[in-house]
Amino acid sequence: MILFVKPDIKAIDLIRHFNEIYPFLRLEIYYQGQEMSNAYHDSILSDFVLKKAIEGFEISPEMNVLEVENLFWEKMGIQISIFRKSGKTWLESSFTNYWSLERQNNLGKGMNDFMKIVPQKVM
Repeated sequence: MILFVKPDIKAIDLIRHFNEIYPFLRLEIYYQGQEMSNAYHDSILSDFVLKKAIEGFEISPEMNVLEVENLFWEKMGIQISIFRKSGKTWLESSFTNYWSLERQNNLGKGMNDFMKIVPQKVM
């Protein structure tokens, strides 16, 4: 499934849509170098971008984590991180940045199926 990222989407809606497509992955948005607080989640992306000219883009399951993180930075000037569910914890995917989103999500699903943990929906 393709996720369309547009400058006029609310941060919380982006996070929710990402979580619906990849229930064993978590997208974190950073603002001014720190994880975005809940107070900013109702803001639209264009409210806190670091670029004057921002562009929308698509995220597909074949893309790897590094590509997605780079797209957010190049197109909007937004820093993000993607985490993978592993049991009851979230792991930063820095060691597996070259794996596709689909592969990351499937690995998270496999771990959670093994441990019989149900994924949590974002808000």
